[in-house]
Amino acid sequence: MPAARLLADYALALRFEDLSPEVVLAARACLIDAVACAVFGSRLPWSRIVAEHVSAIAAPGPCRLPGALEEGLALPAAAMALGAFSHAFELDSLRKPGAGVHPGATVALPALLAAQLAGASGKELLTAIVAGAEVQFRIGTASLHTPELIGFHAPGITGTFGGATVAGRLLGLAPERLTNAYGICGSFSSGLLAFAKAGQGGMMKRLHLGRAAEGGVSAALLAQRGFEAPHAILEGRFGVLDAFCDGADASLLTAGLGSGFQLTTLCIKRYACHVTAQAPVELLRDLMTQHGFTGADIRQLTLAVADKVMSHHAEPAPSDLMLAQYSVPFCVALSAFRDPADPASFAQDALADPDIADLARRITLVPGRPKGWGVGLEAVLADGRRIGGERDGFLGCPERPLDAQGLADKFRVLTSHADPSRMEHLLGLLLALESVADCSAL
Repeated sequence: MPAARLLADYALALRFEDLSPEVVLAARACLIDAVACAVFGSRLPWSRIVAEHVSAIAAPGPCRLPGALEEGLALPAAAMALGAFSHAFELDSLRKPGAGVHPGATVALPALLAAQLAGASGKELLTAIVAGAEVQFRIGTASLHTPELIGFHAPGITGTFGGATVAGRLLGLAPERLTNAYGICGSFSSGLLAFAKAGQGGMMKRLHLGRAAEGGVSAALLAQRGFEAPHAILEGRFGVLDAFCDGADASLLTAGLGSGFQLTTLCIKRYACHVTAQAPVELLRDLMTQHGFTGADIRQLTLAVADKVMSHHAEPAPSDLMLAQYSVPFCVALSAFRDPADPASFAQDALADPDIADLARRITLVPGRPKGWGVGLEAVLADGRRIGGERDGFLGCPERPLDAQGLADKFRVLTSHADPSRMEHLLGLLLALESVADCSAL
């Protein structure tokens, strides 16, 4: 039986009563974080372009989000908008170890929208998020995170399958039709990393998650109507693992399926930058506090990093804001002079800040860390001191999860520009999602 059918059977059979308390917490956190990221991201210039586009081409519908998408739209257009909004400022969630997935933008938000369309309960919404993450994370894991080695932006591939899973489940697809939806997803998947090497056009990265969310729910809607597609779309010849990957392990698509929950690997970011910069930024800020030095005191910084940072995230003088958020040396330099916990620190004017630019040029990246997000850091200060440390993760990773207060704090920071009473009401509903009878009220 193709892996896609086995995953479809699992996703449709899962029940809320099967979920552990830990995975329910993770599903709720994933959704709360995604909503906050979308509300924040909706006001950015590139997001306004997306909003104008979907409003111009889409029919009205029941899918909306207070503070981000006020006018209801049909499911695919709403999914495109919120997926792009959530990923609009490098703040949305992923997993550890990395597998090219962003579940907030392509699982949690499409699930919320599909639950509104279906009038599903909060428990059904949470269960769909868990099922969608299970499918999406397994596909990313089976890819061995190799699509980006050959130029594909992995979340544009995995995201469609997460979106199709949640929409298919909440809209009541049968296993055969959800399997067809996965087959459609294979041809709806993509997203190129050209932005990372072209020196401009970083805005494109922000759209990839919107396109993936749209593609996933569209695949489910087409399959619901009877559209057929290849069932061996994952492990078959010219399927996802064959066409998009530079190495894969198809056994990981279904190994241990049903014995645990992939969503417990959820990571929530604290800083508005790429995940590879999270641990270096956190470590530098901690060392600055512990040893009482400032950015102006730093003569030289050396970061020992994984190979992927050297090949994809090493540009010291980025030409646009997204590329700056994608650059480890730039983000580390910025954090030496500005508070990285404040998204406003990652503003356009940072690109022209002479102190940040000068320090970014004096940051040396060296290989030597294993695959992952860990870093070794050594700072040479103007007074001759050498201060350093190592870190394998950051606050928000599964081994150091963000607690309920930290999650609420991030939500309030990211939604502070919106109406406070509406946002507190929305947060309250999301925190008590198990008691919500009809998600169309959200």
